[in-house]
Amino acid sequence: MQPFTLVGALFLLLHISSGSAEPHRHYRQVLTGNQPGVCRYGRRLECCYGWKKNSKGQCEAQCEHGCKHGECVGPSKCKCFPGYTGKTCNQDLNECGLKPRPCEHRCMNTFGSYKCYCLNGYTLMPDGSCANSRTCSLAHCQYGCEEVQGEIRCLCPSAGLQLGQDERTCVDIDECVTGKNLCPYNRQCVNTFGSYYCKCQDGYDLKYIDGKYDCVDLDECAAATHKCSHHAVCLNTQGSYKCRCKSGFRGNGFECSAIPDSQVKPEILGGKLSNEDIKNVIPEPVATPPPKVLQQPFDYEGEVYVGSQERQEEEFPEEDEEEEEDNQLNPRGDVFISEDFESVFGPTTEVKEVQITPVQEEYIMDCNFDQGACEWVQDRADDMDWSVAYHDTGAEYYMALSGLLGDQNDVAKLKLLLSDRAQQGSFCLTFDYRVVGHNVGTLRVLLENNVYPVWEQSQSRDQGWQTELLTVAWREKAPESVIFEAQRGKGLGGEIGLDNVVLTSGPCQEDDTPAF
Repeated sequence: MQPFTLVGALFLLLHISSGSAEPHRHYRQVLTGNQPGVCRYGRRLECCYGWKKNSKGQCEAQCEHGCKHGECVGPSKCKCFPGYTGKTCNQDLNECGLKPRPCEHRCMNTFGSYKCYCLNGYTLMPDGSCANSRTCSLAHCQYGCEEVQGEIRCLCPSAGLQLGQDERTCVDIDECVTGKNLCPYNRQCVNTFGSYYCKCQDGYDLKYIDGKYDCVDLDECAAATHKCSHHAVCLNTQGSYKCRCKSGFRGNGFECSAIPDSQVKPEILGGKLSNEDIKNVIPEPVATPPPKVLQQPFDYEGEVYVGSQERQEEEFPEEDEEEEEDNQLNPRGDVFISEDFESVFGPTTEVKEVQITPVQEEYIMDCNFDQGACEWVQDRADDMDWSVAYHDTGAEYYMALSGLLGDQNDVAKLKLLLSDRAQQGSFCLTFDYRVVGHNVGTLRVLLENNVYPVWEQSQSRDQGWQTELLTVAWREKAPESVIFEAQRGKGLGGEIGLDNVVLTSGPCQEDDTPAF
């Protein structure tokens, strides 16, 4: 019996050990070795929750929204680089607001960093402190100075600032105009004092996709942020949207009015005619039957009635036959006048056909690039395209040709397609323009059927926006489009801008421009 007892005890121990090990399969234990993110699941070693194995077989932490200016060190946990803060390290850290302050006198915060500068009469030291300097006090620098080889030189606290003409004060560098910004092609540069930042163009939104931040199209139609009419359909496009009037309505999509013909076809508008509408319906014309007894004005002789035509046919049948023969020469009317007869009122008047020129419809067409009702097309046969640029407010944009792009004599053409209403007669073309920069280029206005420009300008007054009015008229065939042509000059920097294009029926006021 003793051997059997030993064997039974051995099996009992094995059963207890296997049963006690079973619950540990669901017990999570993080190893404290040199492999972070590795956990034990029973007897297996796997990546912990929130970690994922990379191509090298190591477990890497996963951050769902990414770490823009930092690194992912744990599940949805970022370690930001110096100068940045936030859950995804996408916010600038204002070092000037920290305690203790990093600068002794004055501090200027920049994106991702900061700059120290000293009061007048002090020199900035490498550790951010300010040392007394009698020589600097004589220089009267705005942001402090430094001594280089015995010479005093004023300093600017940021790379986006430069010394002015007085060599003492600092002026801002517009990186958005000079082209020194590093904004991607699909983002807009916004200048700030001493720096700049990039934001998405209107119609785009910044989102985290495929491990990076990018500007993606904003669907204004789905978000209900469009300004289309209630009687229009919204069509989303890249960076914008279009409005199209529904069936039975007409207009530019932002304003739609019912077509008059649809009032007699209520099924187009989805309605029914009321009793008042039925009263206003014009009935179909019905021919009036001729009278049984013809009453002719020549049945009277003097003041005595001589009878109707029926009685004349009975009493004088032969005369009626002669009258019928005479009436064959003049089938229309009751009186026949021979060609030799001269009226007592003088010779007969010759009837001439007069052509009446239809009256031109009055209109004002807003062709603005933001929400205009006109159709613009980039010419594919030119050397380069016009690009979108934003005003200083950042709310509205215009079309521009940068002086930093292209080569000398390169041409960019922007076509304004004319509607049937604009082709009915002459109109006044109004637009704003500016030509900024030395020898940046030339802006021209041409008609589609004319090779010679009707207007040309190489510079704008005071480097600012100006308004121009042109009367567009023609003698024979109406042009199908108006072309705005920009040609690059030999200068670098600046731009050629175009905005606020409006078409008004009729010639411009106080303008005697000849027809083209």
